[in-house]
Amino acid sequence: MFPSMLRGNGWSMRRRLSRCASSSPLGFVGLGKIGSGMVTNLAQAGENLVVFDPNASALSSAVALGASAATSTAEVAQRSAIVFSALPDDQILRKATDELLPALAERGDGAIHVSCSTVSPNISRALGEEHAARKVGFVSAPVFARPDGMRRGEATFPVSGPAWAKEQVIPLLQKTALGVHDFGEDCGGANVVKLGGNFLIAAAIQSLSEASALAESYEVDREKFVSLMSSTIFDCLIYRGYGHRVAARDHHPYPDAHFALDLGSKDVALVHTAATQAKCPMPIASLLRDRFVASQNAGRGSLDWSAVALKTSEDAGSKQVAAAIAALEKGLP
Repeated sequence: MFPSMLRGNGWSMRRRLSRCASSSPLGFVGLGKIGSGMVTNLAQAGENLVVFDPNASALSSAVALGASAATSTAEVAQRSAIVFSALPDDQILRKATDELLPALAERGDGAIHVSCSTVSPNISRALGEEHAARKVGFVSAPVFARPDGMRRGEATFPVSGPAWAKEQVIPLLQKTALGVHDFGEDCGGANVVKLGGNFLIAAAIQSLSEASALAESYEVDREKFVSLMSSTIFDCLIYRGYGHRVAARDHHPYPDAHFALDLGSKDVALVHTAATQAKCPMPIASLLRDRFVASQNAGRGSLDWSAVALKTSEDAGSKQVAAAIAALEKGLP
């Protein structure tokens, strides 16, 4: 999974980093649904944590688990040799890094910043270079997990960044994951993997939407159809979970089983931008970008991202979809 020896810096760097990790708590910035789940798992695994989030309620919940609250992002770095961040987009990650990096560099002890955000490969590459210039490690470790799966320790992490930093970080990630997968030293590599995975999920949702609409157009029970597909030739987590939501038109934003359509649209846009920058044709990504934007324009951004399926039903002239939309607008599951 990762090298048995640290490249370039040898065993002295390993011993130095081990002392840093053991003498200071782990830092964590960003206590949203994913961040709070990671903090819960790390606390239960016996890690000492210092945390920060502008949301006072989220901060209090982490403190109730035994974490120590910081008053700023910079203070987290001042008190922690390894800092995790779980933030929603490129801009917020950049703003947090502008506070974290100077404080981490000032420590002078081989500090590490671990970004668990779904962001563009380019910002991770840029941040990796900025961190390296100040002798701070930067590891990309975006998360594949829903909030409920994260709290159960069922996340999957692709990781990328300098080998010496990953050697410190991977054992920590393993305390809150089913698997950690190394994608090399290019800091943007793990973000490419995450965007590719989210693209495949979005494409599966759209395909399920269209197949269900076809079934319904011929008065075939859409739920029975999807149940057959997801229990036989497409028997996998994504088709089972999102297949049910699409077929039943259950797009309610449940607290523990929800990925907002607005966030899905952001990720699909990141996929499209990354493909454009690499001159990699992705015609399905272009279609998905437009479908998600149309769903946002219909006022569905706060629903689960499977709600992109509603537009497909509307386009197919479904007689049943209006009732489902009305229930969702009333906040009914």
